[in-house]
Amino acid sequence: MRRVLGAAALLALPFLGSLALGASLSPAHSPPPAVVVADAALVLSGDVDYLRSGRAAALYRQGSFPVLIVTGAGVGGDSGEALRAECIRLGVPADRILVEGASRSTRENMLRVASLVRARGFRRIALVTSDSHMGRAERAARRVLPEVDWVTVPVPDAGDAARLRRVRLQEWAKLAYYVARGWA
Repeated sequence: MRRVLGAAALLALPFLGSLALGASLSPAHSPPPAVVVADAALVLSGDVDYLRSGRAAALYRQGSFPVLIVTGAGVGGDSGEALRAECIRLGVPADRILVEGASRSTRENMLRVASLVRARGFRRIALVTSDSHMGRAERAARRVLPEVDWVTVPVPDAGDAARLRRVRLQEWAKLAYYVARGWA
């Protein structure tokens, strides 16, 4: 019995180590450029603290891109309409914001903006999302729109250390699911 418990403990160590590492690091993504220049910015839903919207609006005001695309079918920061309202409040003209209001996930964000991106001829897009989310979001974006040059604009995650650890672990699990499905 002691040998079985010892073997189980040895097998559990890599798993526990992976959990600890996952809680301390977000999935990797391309490094952001020193200066953001793009045809448009894509602000992903899930912006409950409106930090993504704030960063995108600031970059817009600096002249980094002429158009913002906001996404989401939920409420608050999960709603394209709410993100649009926040960007307008932050100084982005309403006619410079495109809304995709039907998506409910990162994959759907990408699938539902793909035709809009292609129709408008956007070749370089600033992808604006939380740092913890960027690894999965960038992979999903490159899978759906491989012809686009994606520029990462990671935004610091909101919340305390415990929330950040939980969010990072969730992102690793979601990334594993996306990879298993061929979505990332």
